[in-house]
Amino acid sequence: MHSNEHPKVVMESLRRIVQALRQSALHSEKASGLTGAQALVLRTIGDREGASVNDLAAATFTHQSTVSEVIAKLEARGLVQRLRSDQDGRKTAVWLTADGVTTLRASPATANEKLMKAVNGLPSGTLAQLAATLEALTAAAGLTDQPARMFFEDDQSQNHE
Repeated sequence: MHSNEHPKVVMESLRRIVQALRQSALHSEKASGLTGAQALVLRTIGDREGASVNDLAAATFTHQSTVSEVIAKLEARGLVQRLRSDQDGRKTAVWLTADGVTTLRASPATANEKLMKAVNGLPSGTLAQLAATLEALTAAAGLTDQPARMFFEDDQSQNHE
């Protein structure tokens, strides 16, 4: 590949990722009534029942406040419940409800989950290079002041409230 093709490859790759995320979010919403972010958090809770919000944030590579907002929406729908941790009464553990289990079974895997798995599977050197490159790209585009929210959660949650 010639270096003059690199910008095109980068932009096409970004477009493919964004398109897959958007289509996946729409599919998730039609299949289960959950936004892509809600489906991701619900599945993460299912995989780590009894985890704290901080643990779930780490597992989804997301800020604690963002995950907490998504959990609140899932809790309002009766899909999860927060209970005091048995090990530490100061911490709250998150569990699926029966409705949450049923909804999770109906919820397809999202593009976000596939991307997270792919990122986790990259060799550490490649991952470090990708992280530095994407950080440089967002800085060069002047996007570093944007909050790193879950994909499309803001857009879709505004449509439902």
